[in-house]
Amino acid sequence: METGLIQVVCLGASLLIGAGCVWIFYNASTEMDGTSFLSLLLQPQQKAFALFFACLAGTLMAFSGRRHKGVFIVLGLLLAGGIASLPYVYPVKVNPSLLGGSGSGQAPEDEAPQDNAGSMVLPPDTIQKASVQNYGEGDLRPLFSAIARKQDQGVLGLWVVGVNAANRDMVKSYLKRMTQSGDEPMFYDRKGTGGGLFVITPTPITFKEFVDVVSRLGEVTLEDKERSFVEVILNRDKFEARPASAALQDERHQYFVLANLKELSSLDIRRIIAAAKRLAAVKPDKLRHEVSSRLVELLKEPWGRDAEYVTALASALVVWAEEQDAEAQRVVYYVTEELKKADCEVPSSLLRFLLRGPEKESAFGMLLSEWKKDPQRWEEECKAIGPTGEAAVIQVLNEADDFVLKRSAARILGEIGTEPSLAALKELIHDADNELRLCAELSVSLIEKRLGKGASPAVQ
Repeated sequence: METGLIQVVCLGASLLIGAGCVWIFYNASTEMDGTSFLSLLLQPQQKAFALFFACLAGTLMAFSGRRHKGVFIVLGLLLAGGIASLPYVYPVKVNPSLLGGSGSGQAPEDEAPQDNAGSMVLPPDTIQKASVQNYGEGDLRPLFSAIARKQDQGVLGLWVVGVNAANRDMVKSYLKRMTQSGDEPMFYDRKGTGGGLFVITPTPITFKEFVDVVSRLGEVTLEDKERSFVEVILNRDKFEARPASAALQDERHQYFVLANLKELSSLDIRRIIAAAKRLAAVKPDKLRHEVSSRLVELLKEPWGRDAEYVTALASALVVWAEEQDAEAQRVVYYVTEELKKADCEVPSSLLRFLLRGPEKESAFGMLLSEWKKDPQRWEEECKAIGPTGEAAVIQVLNEADDFVLKRSAARILGEIGTEPSLAALKELIHDADNELRLCAELSVSLIEKRLGKGASPAVQ
């Protein structure tokens, strides 16, 4: 009985040590201020700490076996290996004071900064916050090499604490879009440190603008303008998807609008697009001003080349913004122009929104341009503008060589035309194209009926 009791105690102690080590490393890795117990140890000491308890827990597990000794020895080895791997699974940063910096993140006054190649101690006058200092010598060399190669092209470096395989591409996409970088940002993973280096080049933005951009990623802990370098602790909530919520999908839910408005604050572009599409499919109700303002803010930011992103945002904005909202009108007009320049499809809802507001004259020119390229798609939109567009449509009817466009113009004039349209249409009632002739005859009949005139002899 005494031997059995000892073995049970050994088994319990080994499991308790394993659970305790997991708890200590997990909590220390999530504390980003560098004040945990393990952060007061250098990384080799952290590994030695884990190795000691790995050997202790593994030995206890091996001795806890009574009948199946071999099985417990294998379990002991597995437990020891798991504990020994904790410094790699849950990396813990080192307190800045152990790496040559003071508690405030500043280097001692009598300590000169190292050279650019692998610099880790930064000039005191450039440090605005305490650095987490979880990178070692040489980790920043890709940044300094890029600066040396492309001094006149705008090179920026960002060390991100907390970046992983799940959010790396999202961060990269966000940086490329917001920094207006011509190339894809380069990422240099530094496994075991809990961070990685992004090098962005070329970019036209200033260092101050860059700091504003990365501050949305999380907490900025260091700014070094001289080396074009910023350090930030990533806020994973802005990238990692939340558990599925009924409020996000069910438009009848009382928090539907609020939940999707919060999604617009995400930095994951896919989540923003999905929220914008959901908002565009419902009628505006509560929080109309807040949703409209947020969409305007997003559309004022750089878009990159993602037409789906900007189209989704603009389509939601024309639903939630007031028609006489001058700011929304300007933003939608700019979006429409940029989509046309990029030869992307312009949603009809954008032009309808512009035609009802202060930008209607400019929007009408856009509408005519789109109608000439695709008469069938935009014919109904041209009819909706009423007599305002009559003169322009008559001009197209007289000058166009494309019979599809001429037929469309004749049908439009039948809906919006007045006296001037009659003369232009009557010239086509003897045209060689049978379909165009029928369109002209029908339109003449519609206009005369609308104006209270008798049926045209030609139509009879």
